[in-house]
Amino acid sequence: MNQQIEQIKGVAMGVVNGILASARKPSVSFKRVFELQPGEREEVLVVGSVHRDYCASYCIAILNPRVTLQEQLQPTVAYSPASLKELVAGHCDAMVQVQVIDQCTTVASSYHADQR
Repeated sequence: MNQQIEQIKGVAMGVVNGILASARKPSVSFKRVFELQPGEREEVLVVGSVHRDYCASYCIAILNPRVTLQEQLQPTVAYSPASLKELVAGHCDAMVQVQVIDQCTTVASSYHADQR
């Protein structure tokens, strides 16, 4: 379970760092789906926002989200950890919510389908 959370957290941090390094605007919101590993069926939905001028970002990474969950999550919404867990429960395999401020990464919440 922890390995899966760490793996999707790594995808999220890669997305955040890439956007921070290449953003032309001070504030960028994003919502994208990536393969967890090339050639595998597992997908990671990464939703969040990056604020270059403040060196701050907020990101949610979700492993194998159901279509309804993909449609429901928005990059400009700051979900509380409790409401996010309730929202994703039963609609994905795993989730991690990450906040990065001045290169200090904090996991705000995480969920794994086996956690019931």
